[in-house]
Order: sequence, then C-alpha cells, then structure tokens
Amino acid sequence: MKEHALIRHQEIGTSFEGVYYVESVFVKQTVQKKDYTDFMLRDRSGGRNVKFWGVVDGVVKGCFVFIAAHVDEYLGNPSVVAKNVEKTDAPTDMSNYIPVYDDSDKNASDFDLIRNVLRELEEKTGNHTAGMIVDEVYNNSTFFEKFVVAPGSSLSHYGRQGGLLASTVRIAELCLEGADAYNLNDQERSILMASALLSRIGAIETFEFKDCMPSITKNGILLGISNLTMSRIYSALKRAVVAMKKDNKEVSQEVIVRILHSVAAHDGASVKPMTKEAMVLNASYRTDSQIVDSLDFIESDMNKTEEFTAYDASTGRRYYTGVRTV
Repeated sequence: MKEHALIRHQEIGTSFEGVYYVESVFVKQTVQKKDYTDFMLRDRSGGRNVKFWGVVDGVVKGCFVFIAAHVDEYLGNPSVVAKNVEKTDAPTDMSNYIPVYDDSDKNASDFDLIRNVLRELEEKTGNHTAGMIVDEVYNNSTFFEKFVVAPGSSLSHYGRQGGLLASTVRIAELCLEGADAYNLNDQERSILMASALLSRIGAIETFEFKDCMPSITKNGILLGISNLTMSRIYSALKRAVVAMKKDNKEVSQEVIVRILHSVAAHDGASVKPMTKEAMVLNASYRTDSQIVDSLDFIESDMNKTEEFTAYDASTGRRYYTGVRTV
C-alpha cells in the first residue's frame, strides 16, 4: 500500500496526491473574476492551505477530498496548488488523520513511575489518603483507556491522541523538580503528586476529536475543565473514603482539603495557592501552559520561511525561529 503523503511535510518543488480532511473551503474570485477555491486541508501532520483553480461541487467543511497537487513557490513561501480535486468517502482507517503525541509509550512509562513515587511517599508517611483518591480515578479501566488517548487541548501541541497523558506527566515531572528545589517534606510531596495527577482529569470530558480535529465538547463549553475536574475528584473521593473505612484505614481530612485546594488553585484563576504544594503545582502548570501556548502560536504561524513569527498579542512579542522549512 502506498504511504500517505503528509500534507505539512511537502516541500517546494514536490508533487503529491492523497486523501485529506476539509477543515474549511471558500470559493473566491480573482480581480479578473476567475473563480478559484481556497481549501484548508488537514491530516495528522496538521493543516495547510491549498488553492484550486475552479469549483468542486459538493465539497463542504467536514468532508474528505482526493487531491493531486504541486508545491510552488510564492514570495519565498510554499504555495500548494491542486491540479485535481474530487470529493471522496471518509477513510475507514483514521490513523493518517488523527494526530498522535510523540513518545506516548515513554509518557505511559513515566506516568507509572510517578504513581510509584506517590506510593513510596505514602509508605514513608503512613497516610494513604492521597493515593487512594488517585487509585479510585485511574484504576477505573474505562476511564484509563480513554485517558491515555484523549487530547489535552483543542490546540495543536496537546490536541493529539495522548495529549492529556503528556500534559499530566509533564506537569507532574515539573512538580517533582519543584518539590526538590523548595525542600517540601514527604507529606507535602505526597499531596503535591496526587494533586498533579488529578489536576486535569476533567479534560477527558472537555476535549474530543471531531472528525480528525481536536475540539471542545459541549460539556467543556458549558461547564469548563476546572468544574469537570472537581466533579470527578469528588466522586472518586467519596468512593475512596468508603473503601478506606471498610479496610479500617485512617482518612485524613487535612490531606483531602489540601488536595482539593491545590487542584482548585492549580491555574490561579479563581483560587490563589496558599500552601507550599499548591504554589509548586501552580508554578508548574503556568510554566508548562506559557511554553505550550507559545509553541501553539509558532505552529499556527503562516510565515513559515521567515526568521520571526507574526506578533503574538497575548504575550507581546514575536518569536525568533530562524529560517524554517515546512
């Protein structure tokens, strides 16, 4: 079987063909009143503008098209011009269209290591409240199967299969470094690691793949990731308390309150962090979020062969990337 030609990997001077998802389609006219169609086509490598001199009947956003195209050069930038465009059925195998986070296997392994760190900390402290809450969430096979493939965002960096797993692992790893740097004790570390593992679990209901694109769900729009996260934690907490009492294990209300506070304050949006573990989690989350937001801006920038990106109004800067190739 011929290998799929990833649309974002096609360079100036190359010809290629394949089936792609239609993210957007607009019929436009030149100054000479000649019709042409401006597509945004997508596969797992990302999206790319494609121009076709003519109009294709029946092609709308959300369908798939077969194209034969060439990558020309226009003002120093690559310009994809399709010689042929035909509407086609959606592929039965979507693996070429849904983006997958790199190193998902490594992230899964690192996730297990982080849970082991939490278990070791609880053996030292003799308090298993934090671990029981985490276990109530992740030992649910239905939840975990969704968690490891769920997107963690509607944007490109974490908007991939395994994106939620990747963001959870990265935040937890930053928390481990922060715990060492700021000399947290074992109980604080235990609360911190549990909070890091729980801080974004609501993303499983917030983001989804619609066709081959990451998007925000109706629940995500109406309720928000923070409310969905806290709802899942409260449900897991109730089950954990029942299980611990049944096994005659001590339930620490102090640990519960501090986990809930750390998760509620992880982004600093509505609750300010007031404990050491909450401050480390908040700083770790903000560090990751700020870097990823910038990476998403660079990824979506259209000046692909220029040294600087367009101006990012949210951060007040342009990003220097060197001369890039698509």
